[in-house]
Amino acid sequence: MKKNLIRNTLFILAALLLFAPSCWAKSKGYFYIIGYSLEEKKAFLTPILIQNVTSTSYSDEEYVTDVELIQKLESQFQDHLSRIASLDAGRYTVSVRGAYKSEAIANNRSKDEVHLYEAKGLAVKIVRDFKFSD
Repeated sequence: MKKNLIRNTLFILAALLLFAPSCWAKSKGYFYIIGYSLEEKKAFLTPILIQNVTSTSYSDEEYVTDVELIQKLESQFQDHLSRIASLDAGRYTVSVRGAYKSEAIANNRSKDEVHLYEAKGLAVKIVRDFKFSD
């Protein structure tokens, strides 16, 4: 009886050690941030950023993203634009796009968005010196 109990307990512990970490695993999410003003006819875009996100997903292309992370990204990018480009941040809409499951998906979405804003007559500039600090 004790032998079976010990064996079953060891089996359950082994199963937990092998399978539970995958449930808690973090995945890499690929983001970019865009800030645009239709009034000023300008758009600013970051290169692709990589952040750890939870593995929760309801689509083939994106992970569910924490709202707090999105707000931090948007706030820091808006502050960065105000500093480096002397922009009135109140005139710009800043939005995070992502967390895409691959860099290729993020790049394709980013390129599509650049073409969309250029078609609307906005000058699009890549802001390569933006660094996110968590």
